[in-house]
Amino acid sequence: MQARDTKPKGSDKAATGHEGLSRLTTEILDLFMNRVSDAVARTGVSTIDPEALQQIADRIARGRDPALAMIYERNWGQLQQTFEQAFWARMRKFPLERLIVSTFEPLLAPRDAAPVRGRTLSRRVIPATIGALHQMIGPDLFEEYEARARDLVEAVRTIEGDEGAWPRLYHHPQAQILVSDILVYIARYFTDVPKRRQWMVDFMDRSLPAAQNDSERDWAFGDREFHLLIGGLFGALALQLEDPAQRARLVRRYGDENVRLVEEVLTAIDRDRHAIAR
Repeated sequence: MQARDTKPKGSDKAATGHEGLSRLTTEILDLFMNRVSDAVARTGVSTIDPEALQQIADRIARGRDPALAMIYERNWGQLQQTFEQAFWARMRKFPLERLIVSTFEPLLAPRDAAPVRGRTLSRRVIPATIGALHQMIGPDLFEEYEARARDLVEAVRTIEGDEGAWPRLYHHPQAQILVSDILVYIARYFTDVPKRRQWMVDFMDRSLPAAQNDSERDWAFGDREFHLLIGGLFGALALQLEDPAQRARLVRRYGDENVRLVEEVLTAIDRDRHAIAR
């Protein structure tokens, strides 16, 4: 008996949300039934015993069936796109997180490209990074700044409209202040950079969403990825500190002691980056 094609009709069309998950489930069930049909055809009997069924199910569940890998590859891109659309929809409710992500977004691998160790970040770091910031900042302070970001979004929206609000928001002086406030606050946690680096690597290892394809499984968050991420987060603030006029404004807002602490942390981060590159 020849196994029928496991690719359902219309599977070339984009599927999102529940539709995409439903299609993936259907394809896996179809694969299981095809394998049962193959086993029946080989034995020449009309039934198959429970132990043989379990062996087929185990092989599929453990990812040992080559056709399963093809199903995952075919569906993963669309499911990832669905996840990101849901994430950015969430960002409309949580604009502070969106502003923070924008600091390192240029370092994220393109949606259709594999992340490269030491050069780009997997897009799976987005929720994990927000989780790490929540750990350092604490829920109460984070929510206070989230509320300020929401108020800023509404203020910009009344002037720019819905379509123009977000592009304008990224460059709004108050938005940059909100992000700087967060970065100046968490700088205290980076006075011992190697210790914080190891903490971040361990945290990401526990928090990253599971990889669903070979290219993602080949990527991991390590020491170089830590420095990519931290360099993105603190990059704009570091540039401001290099300009005397902007540094003076930072001193007026945060005080000389806090500004000097940030500068010392940035120097320590740079030193650690060079140390692990040797």
